[in-house]
Amino acid sequence: MSEFVVGRRELYILPTRVGWYYALILIALFGIAVKFDNQSAFMMLFILIAVGLVAMVYTHNNVIGVSIKAQPSNAVFLGEPALFPISLANASRKQRHAVWLICGGFHRLTSLIPGESESVQIKLPTVQRGYLSCDPINLSSQFPIGVFFCWTKRFTSEQRCLVYPQPLNLVPFPEDGSHEGRLQASSQVRVGAEDYAGMKSYQPGDRLRDIHWPSLAKTHKLVSVQYENQSNSSVNLSWFSLPSHLNIEDRLSQLCFWIMEAEQNGLRYQLEMPNHTIEFDSGRTHYHECLKVLALWGEPVKEPQPRKEPQPKKEPLS
Repeated sequence: MSEFVVGRRELYILPTRVGWYYALILIALFGIAVKFDNQSAFMMLFILIAVGLVAMVYTHNNVIGVSIKAQPSNAVFLGEPALFPISLANASRKQRHAVWLICGGFHRLTSLIPGESESVQIKLPTVQRGYLSCDPINLSSQFPIGVFFCWTKRFTSEQRCLVYPQPLNLVPFPEDGSHEGRLQASSQVRVGAEDYAGMKSYQPGDRLRDIHWPSLAKTHKLVSVQYENQSNSSVNLSWFSLPSHLNIEDRLSQLCFWIMEAEQNGLRYQLEMPNHTIEFDSGRTHYHECLKVLALWGEPVKEPQPRKEPQPKKEPLS
């Protein structure tokens, strides 16, 4: 599920260690009051019991009604922390104090005013490529005096983070007849940049030097300049061109580095893998498509189960 609202049936409460000491003090005070028939001891006992009961109610109500909503996660490279955006919302008229958000080794203390929604980035380590699921999330609180501890059922997010291989530069950039060599690939000037082709809306990943700043001053919108690349410089990034001594993960890391280098230098590139090839293209969509193939390489593909057609009912013989 992608959204979870804390209700009374999703909340548990128990005394903390301080709460158990508090209970022992009440028992001792009760024994003193009964043995010596001390009215002051009875009065103090009832006051402390009332404080404990009120604290239990406040602790329990501090989390009820808070909602958790999972947001989509962006892809990262292996070694970088995976970020899972979570939205906490308080739709009630009461303020929520000292609420802990716990997910695996991630802890975050927050408070929510009435009607407020807060975004939290849960950071989890990445240890392997592929899809990474978010650890179960729960909320807890010890407000107001710490004698009771409440916590929710675990919320399991359906969002996953795609982890690309770690880019490693182990082999020089490929040089073949399809382009003009590594010197061209590493140059800072894009081939064909003098051929103006028009304007387009800014897309994440466009280079800063392609932004048309005068348009930003006039319209307050980011616009990028498009150029027509007439040189058709391209490169084939092939699994089979890598040295045989590299293992699978090193091969994927090297191909990942080549894809990043080709995209940064405006080349058209093709990714050639065993039994799978992504044809020549460029741009952010092509870039992420190639990296996704590397991230999921070797994982079993679940084939859809064939749909069973209902069998016609047999009529009884007369």
